[in-house]
Amino acid sequence: MTSDLFKRYVWLIDVVNQAGKLTYEEISSLWERSPLNEDRSPLALRTFHNHRYVVDKLFGITIACKRKGGNYYYLKDNADAKYSTQLKIWMLQTLSNSHALESEKRCRDRVLANDNPDEKFGLAAAIDAMEKNVCVRIVNSIPKTPEHLTEFTLEPYCVRFWGNSWYILGKIHGRKDMLVFDLSRVLNLEISNIKFNYDENFEPEKFFENYYGMDVDTELEPVTVRLRIGDGTRDLIRTQILHDSQKEVMADFDSSIFEYHLVPGEEFKRCILLMGDDAEVVSPQELRDEMGEIICRMSKKYTR
Repeated sequence: MTSDLFKRYVWLIDVVNQAGKLTYEEISSLWERSPLNEDRSPLALRTFHNHRYVVDKLFGITIACKRKGGNYYYLKDNADAKYSTQLKIWMLQTLSNSHALESEKRCRDRVLANDNPDEKFGLAAAIDAMEKNVCVRIVNSIPKTPEHLTEFTLEPYCVRFWGNSWYILGKIHGRKDMLVFDLSRVLNLEISNIKFNYDENFEPEKFFENYYGMDVDTELEPVTVRLRIGDGTRDLIRTQILHDSQKEVMADFDSSIFEYHLVPGEEFKRCILLMGDDAEVVSPQELRDEMGEIICRMSKKYTR
């Protein structure tokens, strides 16, 4: 497959995904204005259907047609496969962008990205172990338990991309507690020959719904948190939601109150602090008091 064809397939997936639904005529019109289409030629109907076929067979992403109401095309999804499809789209977009940067040398030094931690071990081996239902042996760079252990035999349950890193969630072999490992901080990861029985009732997306990011503590219960966000930040929070449970329950001319249902762990507290004086914990009182103590300790460091 040529890189140009690959980009065209990714472009088709991306425009349908972004729009939600499009007619063939709308897709063809977008193609005529695409920077990938240098001669501004229309997208032939036969070519369009051929692209749909290849996208389905090659990437496992189905662009279906809803004939009722105007022959609209959309990404076919079911509830179980939704996250998988979105992950495939993200990976394909990343690969396409990489191809674009390699080919467009004139613009390469004008496209900047943060350096990610070097992940020498983990993702491919973790996925392979999940496929085979075998444990992995992990050597972590920092202790992960009260016993200050750094070496583990882990039953891998899922992997997740969050905050520029890949993470693995699993059970310590022979124990019930779940642990999360940042693969960029793993010193070594090897597939073992120890089999384990994966709990088919485990739902990764549901497991994380009460947590912010990868800050997992199964001993804590979620609570309702209300934050007052100032006018300088609330538009950002509206478009880049902090958590799936987010609701804007009140809006004034200079601030809004957002409500969340989650476990307010350390990562969530750091997120609040990152917003500076544009964020205030309204409730619960325990979290408000804790944030106040953190801010007081910070203030003392600057008033010595």
